[in-house]
Amino acid sequence: MSMYLNNIIISTILLFSLPLLFGCGGGGAATGTIISEAAIQSKQENDALNSKLLMQSGSGGVASPADYIIGPADLLEVQVFESEKLTDKVRVSSRGDITLPLLGSISVSGLSAREAELKIENQLKQDGFIKNPHVTVFIEEYNSKLVTVVGMVEEPGNHAITGRQTLLDVLVAAKGFQEKAGRSVYISRTAANGDKQTYIVDLDELLLNGNSSLNVVMKPGDVVYVPPAGNVYIEGAVVRSGSYPIKKDLTTISQILTVAGGVAVYGDPSNIKLIRFLGNGNREISSIDLNKIQSGEVVDPLVKDRDALIVGFSTSKRILYGLRLGFGFGLVNFGYSPPEGRN
Repeated sequence: MSMYLNNIIISTILLFSLPLLFGCGGGGAATGTIISEAAIQSKQENDALNSKLLMQSGSGGVASPADYIIGPADLLEVQVFESEKLTDKVRVSSRGDITLPLLGSISVSGLSAREAELKIENQLKQDGFIKNPHVTVFIEEYNSKLVTVVGMVEEPGNHAITGRQTLLDVLVAAKGFQEKAGRSVYISRTAANGDKQTYIVDLDELLLNGNSSLNVVMKPGDVVYVPPAGNVYIEGAVVRSGSYPIKKDLTTISQILTVAGGVAVYGDPSNIKLIRFLGNGNREISSIDLNKIQSGEVVDPLVKDRDALIVGFSTSKRILYGLRLGFGFGLVNFGYSPPEGRN
């Protein structure tokens, strides 16, 4: 009899537990126990992106250490076969020099490893230390040519460029995308004169449609940012550029610009570009006048996931920072010269 009662109790517990595990009869799901269809689809899309990433990486060219150009902070191992005393590990100084026994300071910045070998061999000959020297230069640490990958990747951080490397190469080095990654990538680049350049890459067009023209070749100092889904990217003449999440109280252009600190004093609120990706490499560019929005003359548009807002620069007050926009299929790039004193 007791076994019969135990079976009834167990059956009753299971009966009341099932709705909690699989949702109530009215269609509601218990919090934290049901994986929504949207979450499943998001994971499937993420898996597809990572799979395509691994398949297409390296399409921009194979990185070769032989092509690497030595620069400051690199660590070199210099071996002279004729003399162990001349073999040493040296770090390239900020001026691009290394210091070797007997030879003293030698400039190696801007040289490949082979070119550095020949230069050291010639110096040993000219100074009369070794009649026919044989030198090898091995680059132990690549520190002068770095690309920074941040955001929704598995291993964010700095990644060395040891040759010609592309966006896909550095994304593979960062171990691919996290599950909540967005579908656009932002590449920020700063020229020697301080000019800023930003590329917006449509991942669907690059990876799923295989448009290799979007596989941007990386340059030292580039910052690759993979935002989470549900974000708007803001750049140009704003107080705080960056990526901002869309929330219940941040659904319009004016609202999300406020979170970015608003238009900077050198910006032009009547010259704002809204770039909206429509999928399959297509995008829509709209002109936004924040002054008219704030005065109630026009409707304050809603923002969507993957939108980018580019705030233009004022031409008054002797500011000549024109916003330079360029558009390709699935790719948007824009550049500008920030005001003096602004990083």
